[in-house]
Order: sequence, then C-alpha cells, then structure tokens
Amino acid sequence: MINQDFWTFFNKQGVSKERAEGLLRESKRIVDYERSMIGRGRYWQISKDEVRTMYAVMKFRNPSTVIETGMGPGVSTTTILSAVDNEAVVISIDPDIPYGKGDKELGFVIPEGMKSRLHYVKGTSREMLAEVLKSLKSVDIFFHDSDHTYDNIMFELNTVWPKLSSSSLILIDNYDWTEAPVDFANEKRLSLFNIADDLALLSR
Repeated sequence: MINQDFWTFFNKQGVSKERAEGLLRESKRIVDYERSMIGRGRYWQISKDEVRTMYAVMKFRNPSTVIETGMGPGVSTTTILSAVDNEAVVISIDPDIPYGKGDKELGFVIPEGMKSRLHYVKGTSREMLAEVLKSLKSVDIFFHDSDHTYDNIMFELNTVWPKLSSSSLILIDNYDWTEAPVDFANEKRLSLFNIADDLALLSR
C-alpha cells in the first residue's frame, strides 16, 4: 500500500500531487516487467508499491550515486537502474548467498542491457561498505535491504553518514523489524516517512 507519507514527502519537496502521480504511472512498465520475471515466486523482493514509490523517489531526485545493500533477485536494483541516468553510479553490495527459495541466481531479474551500468561488490556490508565509500566523494541515495538486525542497520547508517549531504536520502526496507531506523532518525534529527508498506525514507 502506498501510504500518506509518500504524498507528504513530495509535498514537502514542493512537488505537486499531479507530478507525483505521473511518476507512479511511469513505474508501471517496471512493475510489469519485474512481475513477469518473478511470477508467483517469493524471493524476498520488495513489494509492487515499494517498487512504485522507490522509482518515483529515484526519478524525482535524479541521484548521481546510489548504494544498495542486498540485491537478492534484483527487483530493487532494476528499479534503481530504470529510474536514474545512464551516467549514474549504482553500486550493489551482496554476499551472493542463497535467498528466497534458493533456486535462482543473484540478480536474475536485472535486464542484460542494464548489467553493464551496475557495479556489483561481492561481500557483506560489514566487509565491503567502508571500502566502497573510500572511492566516493558523496552518496546521494543509500538503500538498506540486507541483514535487518538492529546492529547491522546502525552499522550501515553510521558508516555511510559522513558521505551523505544535506540533500541525500536514505531508504530502508523492512524498517519496522527493529527500532534502528527510528533511533537513527531521532539521533540525526531526520524526518522518517513510511512511504509504502514497510519501506521508509529518511531525509533532513
């Protein structure tokens, strides 16, 4: 379900409801493609409405650098790559261990034509995130969808924080599994928007 927070976020950005609705309509082709690849399978992928809202946020913000932790089938990765410019740096960190039913390869949803634009880093965020950040001046959007334990979420957010600017955004899937997103938002004085299902957006 797309929540009221989605509309509140865009309103605070000075974006009209009509423009936000247009971005959601644009996402239909992405949703349709991803569902054709997934079928009825359960691969821990983000939901249809999370895809729609993530696409809208990415398309509106037009980030130059995006980091994702946790690729799985590649639904969120495909959403990101579909929304951002071809020149954008998109990095996905994943240990490439079995997920969902364990019968599909990592990122099987990602179209072949998009794979050359993706920088895949094999490993956990604890192993690789700090190293990845060394080569980046800043991160425009950070998306957490890996190990959803309190300690790991806080580790990721605190590690990426120095690279985030005042206009950067944080997206967190399954944000309500622990108190980490709320605690981090309170600590850093960020606004937390539950934009769809259990996908949260944090912004200054």
